Amino acid sequence: MSDSTDPGRNITAVTFDFWNTLVAEGGAGPHRSQRWAEACTAAGHPLDIEQLERAMTDLWQWFVGQWEGNVVVSPRQAVLQAADLLGVPPEAALLDELESVLHEGTDPAQMTTAAGIGETLDALRGSGVRLGIICDVGLSPSTTLRSYLSHHGLLEHFDGWSFSDEVGCYKPDARIFAHAADTLGGANPACTAHVGDLRRTDVAGARHAGWLAVRYRGLFDDQAELPDADLVIDDHRDLATALGR
Repeated sequence: MSDSTDPGRNITAVTFDFWNTLVAEGGAGPHRSQRWAEACTAAGHPLDIEQLERAMTDLWQWFVGQWEGNVVVSPRQAVLQAADLLGVPPEAALLDELESVLHEGTDPAQMTTAAGIGETLDALRGSGVRLGIICDVGLSPSTTLRSYLSHHGLLEHFDGWSFSDEVGCYKPDARIFAHAADTLGGANPACTAHVGDLRRTDVAGARHAGWLAVRYRGLFDDQAELPDADLVIDDHRDLATALGR
């Protein structure tokens, strides 16, 4: 843990990023690419492995471009782009099948939850802190992400949720932070902290909103050459004490 909070701050609301802050995606189980290949083959459009791997890489690069450009992507838009990259016709039944894979998502049992997150959320709520989530959704929608949290017993800890596919923008856009503040009863920026792993989105967005920025590096240590957070932690169990709670 590095740095400390401003002693003048009385943190009464804390929001958390989702990926690599609350959970990390596991590597076990059938991958999205494998399930998409099976769907294409069943529809009469078999794919070779090289074509599939190239298309999946290009799809992710396309999504990152949309994400960085603050253009929110729906699952349908993602599968239309995927069909084009895979070289398969955009038949409605096939698109439906590809999209269902995104909605189904990863087996939550294969996901890794951040060490100490449950007890940390309990400690914060027990001290009267309101808790929220600010999440940049990837290819799977927020309904799927909520199911991951529910599976791991984390969803019930939160008082508000701000997912990019529901708000209409990605971090660091000020609108998603304002939305989160509203879901937490109009949280005072000077009394609010945001915990996340990325400097470009989490740290920059929190600072721009006037919140305390906390970078969590227990699952991913972002080395981007961008300004760092006010507080850096390696273990969520250090958070409540660091925030003076």
